[in-house]
Amino acid sequence: MTEQKAWQAAFDVIASLEDNGYEAVIVGGAVRDSLRGHMANDVDVATNAVPEEVKRVFTHTADVGIQHGTVLVIHPMSPVEVTTYRTEGTYQDHRRPDQVQFVSSLVEDLKRRDFTINAMAMSGDRKIIDLFGGQEDLKNGVIRAVGEPIERFKEDALRMLRAIRFSAQLGFQIDDATFQAISRQAQDIRFIAVERIKAEFDKIFTSEHPENAMYNIQQSGLAPFLPGEYRHQASYWNHFKASEDARKGWAYFCLLQQPQDSQMMHAFKCSNNEKKQVDEIIKAYQSLISTGWTKKDYFTFDLEILKTAYEFANNFGKTIAQPKSLIEIEKIKSSLALQKKSDLVITGHDLIEWSGRKSGPWLKESLDQILTEILENRLKNERQQIKEWLLNERTH
Repeated sequence: MTEQKAWQAAFDVIASLEDNGYEAVIVGGAVRDSLRGHMANDVDVATNAVPEEVKRVFTHTADVGIQHGTVLVIHPMSPVEVTTYRTEGTYQDHRRPDQVQFVSSLVEDLKRRDFTINAMAMSGDRKIIDLFGGQEDLKNGVIRAVGEPIERFKEDALRMLRAIRFSAQLGFQIDDATFQAISRQAQDIRFIAVERIKAEFDKIFTSEHPENAMYNIQQSGLAPFLPGEYRHQASYWNHFKASEDARKGWAYFCLLQQPQDSQMMHAFKCSNNEKKQVDEIIKAYQSLISTGWTKKDYFTFDLEILKTAYEFANNFGKTIAQPKSLIEIEKIKSSLALQKKSDLVITGHDLIEWSGRKSGPWLKESLDQILTEILENRLKNERQQIKEWLLNERTH
């Protein structure tokens, strides 16, 4: 439903621009995905109207990238980005054009795009405008640069990684000339901000074919200029199940590094939240393959963390005595005497009062021990029993 609204909003915007004497079309990934039978929820419009003219046509707009010709039209169904046809000047830093020039020609606008499958347009009457063979490449499963590939990659070196990311998302092959150009320009990826590279890896990790990306990164020569180790990784990624959460992919990536920890995430400037979840997956995985999980482990880690660690251990061919399945993990976790720390009927204040001792390291140690005793069913989660246990422990 959201996707349909996005498309209807885009067609309404096109109609309004045409009614005012301008040309407008849907461009980019939305066109590509619609031809593949997928309804995108991000539908962009390009037009020969300059930003000031777009703002005169529509009552509600926002300047989201007006220096590059983009105005956000606030449509009741869905906001629509409207960008003026443009060409771009030279790229001194392999990242951003020195200048953007607005043009009135859709042909000139499409010529500057990265790949043929992304350089198609759709008119208001749903006709496809395909000047570079994008439909044929889409049919054949090929990622091909628009025009001269080396020029496209000199303009924006991130396009090399984008080609590889599309190979993972779509399961397509990269055209030979395009792949050779990546190999020739691979070192230029050093000019790209790590945040932009990280965003591409997020999409690779949530794609259907991450093994394609890992193989192509290694074979193209990009690997030496990116953080991490990529040799012999593709076969392991064949077993990785796509997830909507990129953090699962980051954890898998980190486990394929030496040492197996989350340090690699610092190099990619991942967020603290991402690092925290990846740390937990790695700890759960390492505990599983070294000593097996205790009830304390089942209590400590969230169910999804446990399941992910178990899947990874299987992917890596590790022998696991327990548990035998994902269902067994759920059963063990749900059967625990405690599900969360707040279920504990006592607090540290109770221990201080009962023992007559001041707060100190002993307090955390005692709480942890009580937790373990209850989880192992050697102690009931009852105040009197816990008090007796505590006082008995002090006398020994």
